[in-house]
Amino acid sequence: MITDKDAAKDTIQVAVTDRTGLAKICGRGSFKISASLKEFGLSLIDRGIVELVIDLEDCIGMDSTFMGVTAGLCGRFHRESGGRVTMVHTSEKIQKLMTTLGLDRLVDDVDLQAAPEVPELKVLDIKPQTPLESAETMLEAHETLVDAHPQNHPRFQDVLDYLREDIRRQRQS
Repeated sequence: MITDKDAAKDTIQVAVTDRTGLAKICGRGSFKISASLKEFGLSLIDRGIVELVIDLEDCIGMDSTFMGVTAGLCGRFHRESGGRVTMVHTSEKIQKLMTTLGLDRLVDDVDLQAAPEVPELKVLDIKPQTPLESAETMLEAHETLVDAHPQNHPRFQDVLDYLREDIRRQRQS
């Protein structure tokens, strides 16, 4: 199991079958790995894959950016392929986080004892983002959470305002 001391080693391990992509989150599901998860999910859609399974067995927590990116992938899979995003091995803590932000309404939360059979997992390269790219990813993720669950608007209004201003400043410099 991953501990808090290992959080600096946040990784995504991935595998793909004919119809399913698997992303195993190790450490924290955070803004640091969100863009790479999004890129992996979109590549699955482009390849005609109809399901993304996110395995949270070794995930010690998720931030709002990660949950917003996941929410966005849920919408994209549904709209573009009629597919779905499923989460497995969700802890009680993570289920509470998902419910608080409304992610539980979008994702097929299946608390399975084992993830689907897949080929060997490979560590996904986490591509560094520029500060502007990171701010844009965070803004899109938080806007998705607000769109998915209107009760999130007051919760994230200050974050949205800050990110919009930060993006504006970075584009002007």
